[in-house]
Amino acid sequence: GKKRKEKKEEKKKKKERKRKKKKKKEEEEEKIQKKKGEKKEKKKKKKGERVKERKKKKKDKREEKKRKK
Repeated sequence: GKKRKEKKEEKKKKKERKRKKKKKKEEEEEKIQKKKGEKKEKKKKKKGERVKERKKKKKDKREEKKRKK
């Protein structure tokens, strides 16, 4: 009966190690995703600003045309 107990302990330790590895991997992935997310947000902000600038330019042009008339 002793061998079976030893095998069970080995299995338990193996499972624990696997779980810890998986957890570590998931945390690393989360960090990477977070970094990527931050980068994406920065890009989005820039896009939004670009759109605002474009709209402002169009508005200015329209106002100039009105002034000329």
